[in-house]
Amino acid sequence: MGRGDPVGQWCLNRSQMRWNLMAIMEREDCKAGFTRREFFLGAIVAASAAPVILLAADAPPCGLLDSFTWGDRQIPVSDSRLPANRAIDDAILAAMREYGVVGCGVSIVRGDALIYAKGFGFAELPHTSFLPTAATRCGSLAKPVTALAALQLRDQGKLDLDAEVVPILREVGIVPRPIRGHRVDERIAAIKVRHLMDHTSGLPNETTYTAWRPGVNVAARQRLEHVATGADVVADGLGNARLHAEPGAKFEYANANFVILARVIEARAKMPFNAFLTEVAMPRFGVGPREIYVSQNQLSPDSKQRGRNEPAYYQTSGDRFVSFVPTEEAHGTVYAEAYRGYATQASDGAGGIACAAPGLGKLLANLHSERPALSKDAIAEILTPPEHYTREPGFDRATSTFYSKGFNVRFSDGRAWFSHSGMTQHCGGVIGHNAGCQYVAVSNWNNAHSPYVDVILGRVLKAAVAKAPLD
Repeated sequence: MGRGDPVGQWCLNRSQMRWNLMAIMEREDCKAGFTRREFFLGAIVAASAAPVILLAADAPPCGLLDSFTWGDRQIPVSDSRLPANRAIDDAILAAMREYGVVGCGVSIVRGDALIYAKGFGFAELPHTSFLPTAATRCGSLAKPVTALAALQLRDQGKLDLDAEVVPILREVGIVPRPIRGHRVDERIAAIKVRHLMDHTSGLPNETTYTAWRPGVNVAARQRLEHVATGADVVADGLGNARLHAEPGAKFEYANANFVILARVIEARAKMPFNAFLTEVAMPRFGVGPREIYVSQNQLSPDSKQRGRNEPAYYQTSGDRFVSFVPTEEAHGTVYAEAYRGYATQASDGAGGIACAAPGLGKLLANLHSERPALSKDAIAEILTPPEHYTREPGFDRATSTFYSKGFNVRFSDGRAWFSHSGMTQHCGGVIGHNAGCQYVAVSNWNNAHSPYVDVILGRVLKAAVAKAPLD
């Protein structure tokens, strides 16, 4: 997939589309024979016929949109080789037009077969289409992916789900790092691998899970001279969080659980998390290395770290972030979340994985197949409610939704169905089910206010699969 317009990178605001002239200036073939100042002034003069001219000093952070509207323009649709379905197409296009969704990928699974996959809108403004194969960050949809990778290690005999986490982390040099005399909560020693996978560790949701968020700058408070890694944020989180409950006692969603789980995977796989994901775990499900992988930290949309099939990201939120790069943090410059504002590698297992909709669809198809990649015991781990549910009044395994091993699980007509949603300010996605189908959507855009993109796409697909004839 291309990187969009070959001359410049677009940024948008209320006027919708504005040139970022600084991106043009970075092209070697454009700079030849000009000083930086001469080229900059020449570019402004050349653009003077355009209805809107934006000086570089006035440009908003890349990826930040005040709004986006399709108007009467046609929304690009990128087909796969799978059969078309006009009803699904029309439902997605209507939602994109109503809410201003920039781009998304959709896949649908019936039984063990992927029966639909398409891309809609733009992977990069102003004209790069969002292909079905585009892999975008999709927030917490990383969690079921990470859990399935851990279950692969369980099947290989390398990971006991009832093993305590702290000794495993110590094997790779990760120990709790308290700050300013904070005492480590002794209960963390009782956290087991399954507690991470079920969100029953007792860790609160505000536990450190990425390199920088408002109020928690891991590099600064741990006195690091590098961008905080997943290992750094785990050490910081375990060293400074106080558990809300005894491990295993109750469900409390916390992103840190799955960042820790990714480090557990590294320790037992004896290789980096992304390498295990793309080279070992996902191929067992028939998923290729470009369909699911850890998104790398990106300083700008044209970063060399951006995946070859990864789109640019757009958010309508006005929130700004300082850089996650320690040497830039003190400069006072602010950024949109996707670029310099969100360290995906530090939050990998919880929300930093790029997924193509068909890749996630293949995972679901495999789980529904007669010969899944996981053992019967591993599948049983997913389908068995964690113990704390048995103490909840009114809980019924046959009818109630429960969270287990990275998925929301619900039984209907004797079959298990899987769901999860995910979002950050610049992306989102959803796994859901209805009418005998599993559906997936991922997007490189998010709304500033509810409904967020995962809700928008999930709601549309839930209704559409119930109405559309799918074979």
